[in-house]
Amino acid sequence: MAYEKSVTAIWRIEPCMLSIWNAFSAKEELEKAIKEACENLKLLENELGGKRFFGGGSLGIVDIVACFLGFWLGIIQEVTGLELLTKEKFPNISGWVDEFLGCSIVKESLPPRELLLGFFRTCFQPKNAST
Repeated sequence: MAYEKSVTAIWRIEPCMLSIWNAFSAKEELEKAIKEACENLKLLENELGGKRFFGGGSLGIVDIVACFLGFWLGIIQEVTGLELLTKEKFPNISGWVDEFLGCSIVKESLPPRELLLGFFRTCFQPKNAST
C-alpha cells in the first residue's frame, strides 16, 4: 500500500514541476500558466495533508523527487519575483519545505544556493537586457 501511494505521489509531482516551470517561463498566457501551476500545487498540498513528509514521518523517495519544490522553487521565485508557493496559499507544502531543508542529509547534498541564484538570474534575464 505504501508503494502505491508513493508511485501516485511521484506521478503528481512531475506535472506540477512542468506547470511551475511554464509559469516562470511563459511569455504569453501567463495567467493561464500560473493557474495551472497553482492547481497542481493544490494537488500536492492535499497529498501532504498534515504529514511531515510525503510518506509520513520520515524523509523518503517522494520527498527527494520533490526537491524542486523544496529548494529550486524558492530560488526561482526570488529571481523572478513571481510567488507561486506562499505559506498562505499552501501551508502544508510550505511546512514540508521547512522540514525538507532542515534535514541534515538534504543540506549536505544540495548545491550552494548562491551558485543557483546566479544560474537562474542568467536563465530568467530578459533577452534584451545588457550584459
